[in-house]
Amino acid sequence: MKNLWPKIFPAFYGFIIYGTLRVVNDTMGKGFKFWERPLYVNIIEIFGVILVGYLFTSIIKRQERKYFINDASEITLKRFSKELLNVIGVALLVVNCTIIPMAAVTDDGLSLSDFVQINIIPTLYIVLYFTIRRGNFYVQAFVQSKIKLQQIENDRLNSELNFLKEQFSPHFLFNGLNNIYFQMDQSVPEAKKSVEKLSELLRYSLYQDQQKLVDIAKEIEFIKLYSEVHKVRKDDRMQLRMDLKEIKGKIYPHLLIPLVENAFKYVEGSKPLIEMKLSKEDDHLKFSISNSKRQIEKVKDENNGIGLTNLKRRLELLYKNEHELYITNNKESFEATLMLPIQ
Repeated sequence: MKNLWPKIFPAFYGFIIYGTLRVVNDTMGKGFKFWERPLYVNIIEIFGVILVGYLFTSIIKRQERKYFINDASEITLKRFSKELLNVIGVALLVVNCTIIPMAAVTDDGLSLSDFVQINIIPTLYIVLYFTIRRGNFYVQAFVQSKIKLQQIENDRLNSELNFLKEQFSPHFLFNGLNNIYFQMDQSVPEAKKSVEKLSELLRYSLYQDQQKLVDIAKEIEFIKLYSEVHKVRKDDRMQLRMDLKEIKGKIYPHLLIPLVENAFKYVEGSKPLIEMKLSKEDDHLKFSISNSKRQIEKVKDENNGIGLTNLKRRLELLYKNEHELYITNNKESFEATLMLPIQ
């Protein structure tokens, strides 16, 4: 039926025009009804108007080929008006070459009211048909344009996220290898264990899709394993306090580890300390981490290293306005708190 409708629609369209003309004409008080006339006259008129229906629809399709295939310019009111006037002009020409002559030789001839009705009614129908088709075309073109723009934007975001991931991985690897290098002077067997742990970390970080959600439990495991690898190089006096509660849900990967990495990189002081806490508040994950550092008189601006800069940009891309990141750089400590919605 779907394939048949385009073929029979012009006939249906022409029959509607004919029915409208007859209803309007036979209510004007001329004293006759169309069903009271000879049958062959009605048949001739019906077939004639059906033919006009096919002509009208072909005119519309020709206009579409002319303006939307050969001409890809921007849609404007001037362009639309030009199309509409062309359609009306051709429609009046068709009406006056087909329906008007038929009306002149049937019934009591062609009166002024007949002439006006026959020109106005079919023209109004073709304008309606033209407007519906063109409106549908514009809506579809607008939707397709929005889809295309969204796809372009998604591709751009994917490219940027991949670029950020490529920055993150070498940075992550460098810090891990640097720790193992110094560990080899103390204990080769322990360094080998660290290499194994580092390989697990890299496997997770390299093959995790940046735009696919992961279980929070996996990110917690990643943080614990990372802490084991990097703690071995630090001063024996360094304390590591971890309160990572098990939370069900999903977040985007590798958004917590830059804060952990930053803490291990800069932890210093007479009593080195790293504290991290993971909890759930309402429907959000709250990750807080702090590290001690050397006491200095002048506090520099918030750390602008590649890790935190990379993190801030990824948060903007993945969570937009749904996240919160607070960073406090004090004289004796560096503190960061990240809030993320749990999926």
